[in-house]
Amino acid sequence: MSTIEAVTHEMDLTWRYASGAAMEKFCAELKEHRISALKCPKCERHYLPPRPFCGRCCVRMEEWVPVKDEGVLEAWTVMYLPIVDGRTGKMRDAPYGMGLIRLDGADTTLNHYLAECDPEKLRVGLRVRAVWRDDANGAMDDIEHFEVCE
Repeated sequence: MSTIEAVTHEMDLTWRYASGAAMEKFCAELKEHRISALKCPKCERHYLPPRPFCGRCCVRMEEWVPVKDEGVLEAWTVMYLPIVDGRTGKMRDAPYGMGLIRLDGADTTLNHYLAECDPEKLRVGLRVRAVWRDDANGAMDDIEHFEVCE
């Protein structure tokens, strides 16, 4: 039988990146509780989160299309390690669910928190919907998490 041992280690991780025009427009839409994807003019895939070029065709994408705030859980995991919530600076309680969600109208997945964290209740193909924050400010976390559709 194997033994699990906890190791305490502090890390200082800093990221710096530019979100770009596509992500800026995407976040502005989130503030209004709307989700939009960029459409490839060649293969017609709808990319979410948006990116300026199609990953298949390598062509610039400029046409925005609305997508639903409901979709299908394509993959999931339950995290048992608490993390700092970037919005509040406070620790996010564990366990918490994370999922890759393909929203209706999108061809790619969005990685986001799940309200459900019981592995017995999560499965690929589960329908989920966005739960929006009341205090939206134009950021990815304007969607608080995704909950299971009843």
